[in-house]
Amino acid sequence: MKIKAGIIGASGYTGYELIKILSRHKNVELAFLNSKSHNGQSVKSKYNDFWDNKLKFTGYSLDEINKMNVDVIFTALPSKESIEIVQKLKARVIDLSADFRFSNPKIYEKVYGIKNDSKIKAVYGLPELFRKEIKKAKVVANPGCYATACLIAALPIQKLASSIIFDCKSGYSGAGAKAAYVNQPENYSDNIIAYNITKHRHKYEIEQFIKTRISFTPHVIPTFRGLMCTMHVILKKKGNAEKIKKMYKDFYKNEPFVKITDKIPELHDVQNNNYCCVGGFEIDENNQLVVVSVIDNLLKGASGQAVQNMNIMFGIEEGEGLK
Repeated sequence: MKIKAGIIGASGYTGYELIKILSRHKNVELAFLNSKSHNGQSVKSKYNDFWDNKLKFTGYSLDEINKMNVDVIFTALPSKESIEIVQKLKARVIDLSADFRFSNPKIYEKVYGIKNDSKIKAVYGLPELFRKEIKKAKVVANPGCYATACLIAALPIQKLASSIIFDCKSGYSGAGAKAAYVNQPENYSDNIIAYNITKHRHKYEIEQFIKTRISFTPHVIPTFRGLMCTMHVILKKKGNAEKIKKMYKDFYKNEPFVKITDKIPELHDVQNNNYCCVGGFEIDENNQLVVVSVIDNLLKGASGQAVQNMNIMFGIEEGEGLK
């Protein structure tokens, strides 16, 4: 089976990760790589490590794209830009922005300050939670990177928790390619930057699926890729670490990209792959459970998960192109 795919917003970090995965995916034919800022330029001219000298960014109109009869389009655009574009596309869509992640548009408007009047009802693209729905979806809203790591850490334990604290640290690629304080070398080098310490947007994304009280604080660390979530769970009753670990193994036993580890996971376990590794499972004298989950923010936290969703949508082996 060959899937005809295209990317809108192909020149950013997540767009480039999509190009790398899809150009090697045995079931995919890449039809276009739209980029307003790099139309006509080769991918290699922007990313020196890319192996194909011929592949170029494109600048097709939406009308031209709709006439190509593509099967799926990845939209890797800033929040707000996807709202209008996705409505006009005929193909199935996997959107990597935040524009369709909220089932309640009023919460999205409050969190992002953007009005979304579209009639699109997207499926939230966390396979570990919504695999059946993703398979049938016309539009999939790819989750945020922090939300992915936190949700995978918290889903099995939330009913046993009175409160959860997520202390998260991400490589600076999580801030995107556009210049910002947190992704400039002079700021993050030999440094850790905490930001949006109580009201980060992903907190409200997580709260859609975790009904326990949560607190969330993100930090940027001096590495390009990788994200660690250290989750502190105040348990309702006296907990047993081994029983809790077994509960996690049972919860994720059929998940191809979640590994429950015996050691405390670290970024080197997940950089450049699509896995989420979960470990730790220690309980202190205050009956506080600590669990650590790690992902590559550009892969399981973005483009890798998007391709995982595509594989599910088209009935392809879930790990194709990702292992």
